[in-house]
Amino acid sequence: MQVPDPPLPGLSVLAVDDFALRRSRRYGTLVVDAESRLPVDVWDTRDAEPLATWLRAHSGIEAVCRDGSQTYRAAISTGAPEVIQVSDRFHLWQGLGRKVYEVVAAHRGCLPEPGPDATPAAVPGGLTAARTRRLHAAVHSLLDEGMALRAIARHLDLDRNAVRRYARAATWQQVAPTWPKRVGILAPYQGYLHRRWAEGERNIAALFREVAARGFPGSEATVRLYVSSHRDALDSGLPPPAPARSAFEVSRLLMSRPDRLDEDQRTFLKHLLERCPELTTLYNRIRSFADVFAKRRSDLLDRWITQVKTDGIAQLTRYAAGLLDDLNAVRAGVTLPHSSGVAEGRVTDLKLVKRQMAGRAGIRLLRKRVILVAHSRRSLQRPTDDDPWSITSYENLV
Repeated sequence: MQVPDPPLPGLSVLAVDDFALRRSRRYGTLVVDAESRLPVDVWDTRDAEPLATWLRAHSGIEAVCRDGSQTYRAAISTGAPEVIQVSDRFHLWQGLGRKVYEVVAAHRGCLPEPGPDATPAAVPGGLTAARTRRLHAAVHSLLDEGMALRAIARHLDLDRNAVRRYARAATWQQVAPTWPKRVGILAPYQGYLHRRWAEGERNIAALFREVAARGFPGSEATVRLYVSSHRDALDSGLPPPAPARSAFEVSRLLMSRPDRLDEDQRTFLKHLLERCPELTTLYNRIRSFADVFAKRRSDLLDRWITQVKTDGIAQLTRYAAGLLDDLNAVRAGVTLPHSSGVAEGRVTDLKLVKRQMAGRAGIRLLRKRVILVAHSRRSLQRPTDDDPWSITSYENLV
């Protein structure tokens, strides 16, 4: 605490971000010089007034980088209304990613890849699939006539729960015999079981011993249950089901650059977009949003917002409304080179310093250490004894 603060450089562009003080959801604020990448100040709240007061006391600032925080937005507008506010590109992309996940989660029914049982000819025991198709058509025909589910069940001699499944399914494939979606402990060994079954091995105990020798941790009963549940598929020589992809994984694939995907991922996306038009529209908007930042053109941003409004995807429409509400800062984030990424890195450093003190020191010591540690690193190459905040002087006091 005896070491004086290093002299403040002429501040032109700042980055501001919050950080967690304790687990009780208390937060502080970190201010970083975006040009020198050094922390400038720290305090123990993320309210608007302290930041507004700090900005009033420091003139010459031209731009402040921030995330989408309404509090920091109001503080900058109050304390330095002439300053350009720059919305951070990473947070804009991250915000789009959240909306993409919501859209994908709403279309979970499109995610499973159609298996070999997608058509009657390919399903083991094709009569079962044909019956499913016929019953689905019959149930929906009776529903159109106004018949109740209980009456349909009596008329078709079906269980009422089965009628309800047919009624809820938009297509017959949604209730056709399919592979189970759950991936169990036997999943990595299903291909081997299918291959050995095709080679003529029918002894369950022998199959269990073989997969156990390959690392299968389950029991013989698990193998027996799998074989009995999928006997038609095994006898027909069908391959095991492809592993289901989660909404999170699909969202990540949609948000990734196409040149960073492998062949299997590109093939999966191609088939997914072919069977789901709304996800195709979503993917096109993701790529055009990426072009906005790649080309740094605000007119492309305006065009993107207009297209999203026309598409009618509710999640993206809400996201576009948020962009319009903060449009000047978003445009600055697109066209200017400034970013609050430097603040994100300094928050990581701050957390390290905070944990070194085991949470027992106050904000004054935390602020002092964060500033001095960052400046001492900058002085590592040429420390001087007459510099009060050089690494040599700092180490003598620690």
